Amino acid sequence: MVYVLAFFHAVFCIALIGLILLHSGKGGGLSSSLGGGVGGTMPGTTIMEKNLTRLTLVVVALFAMTNVALIFLG
Repeated sequence: MVYVLAFFHAVFCIALIGLILLHSGKGGGLSSSLGGGVGGTMPGTTIMEKNLTRLTLVVVALFAMTNVALIFLG
């Protein structure tokens, strides 16, 4: 049981890293100070960004649940 939870925990961890990297930056970071910022971006969120945020929150919740389960079972 612990090995199955550890496997899913690792999968959620990798998925969470990928989902966080998919989020667009909000400006003012290192890339904009070095000239890599994209000018003229429209403020606000699109449907795809909202769905990406929802999916990220679901993966965060699953990651947290497997983390707590591994603490109590391990």
